[in-house]
Amino acid sequence: MYGRRKREVELDNPSQLRILQVISSSATSGAEKHTLHLARRLQEKGHFVKVVCPEKGWLPTVLEDSDISCKVMSMKGSGWYRTMIYLIHQARKHKIDVIHTHLTRAAYIGHAASVLSRTPVVTSVHIANNDQIYKRLARGSNRLVAVSNYVRGMLHGRGVPDRFVDTVYNGTDFVDFAPSDPCLVKDEFEIPHSRQLIGLVGRVCREKGHLEIIEAMKTIRKDHPEAHLVFVGRVEQPFKEEFEDAIKSAGIDDRVTMTGIRHDVPRLLDSFTMTTMPSHIETFGIAALEAMARSKAVVATKVGGLPEVVRHLQTGLLVDVRSDEIAEAVSYLLSNNEIRETMGANGRQLVKQKFTIGEMVRQFEGVYNRAAGRE
Repeated sequence: MYGRRKREVELDNPSQLRILQVISSSATSGAEKHTLHLARRLQEKGHFVKVVCPEKGWLPTVLEDSDISCKVMSMKGSGWYRTMIYLIHQARKHKIDVIHTHLTRAAYIGHAASVLSRTPVVTSVHIANNDQIYKRLARGSNRLVAVSNYVRGMLHGRGVPDRFVDTVYNGTDFVDFAPSDPCLVKDEFEIPHSRQLIGLVGRVCREKGHLEIIEAMKTIRKDHPEAHLVFVGRVEQPFKEEFEDAIKSAGIDDRVTMTGIRHDVPRLLDSFTMTTMPSHIETFGIAALEAMARSKAVVATKVGGLPEVVRHLQTGLLVDVRSDEIAEAVSYLLSNNEIRETMGANGRQLVKQKFTIGEMVRQFEGVYNRAAGRE
């Protein structure tokens, strides 16, 4: 309680902001992690921050552990209305400068609360979406924040005037973690030390390209018999049977390790020889960014926002969503240690320059100030 009181006193500084963040999911995906990082760093800088999120999931627990004020509320059914009323009450009670929403359901609730409380709203657009709420939000001093220029173009194509949109790239703190011993990860999963680990971090589903990298392994193993896939993330149930059949059909049962959801991803990344992101669509590509932060070269597909993150021939290789191209790129990097390591070093340097959480927060402060009429 003492810490929170002290922060509220410090808000007498006119440069500091009062921000109410609203997100309609509490899972462990990119939007939720983004909300956590943003709330933590804003609070560390002395701003007033409160987060409203659903009751079940990962986010409320980590917010509490981080000493960030959090209100847990259902946003479905009648909970939609109760959350809106709560936001209006909080906006008036704390003289909130900006309501910042994440994901579509929260965008609707935040829009209604914004209109009724006369508080400007900033809406982050994390995913490709055709919903009309984003066009409706483009009014007054409201701002929409695209996680990539790809998303910005998508919004423009949906009729959102570009003058209402800012592009703010996601940031990562993975550059801050100390290096870890790759052998310990291999021992944990009983993987021989000689194996070259090819990582893919993200939901295990068709859209992330798992079938393509499994197919590519048929070719990769011809020149690299020690190649070994490591999939980090939750297996989506509708995809599970097809995914397991693909592994068996490729004959690589002993060359695939599934870790499930992990909260020590930097440590796992340190054990990988390289990483892949063979997605069919990505609005940004946070997993590629995190791999680069750990000095890993990335083979990624030329889709969505990925080319804005992975620099072809500098921090990795960009290919089409085809198993033969993925196989060729992965094999090339496994065969060329010096090139692969140089790409990894370049990637880490790029993250330090452009994709830190500090830089992300600095840009959001600018967005908030524009929305609140301070610029």
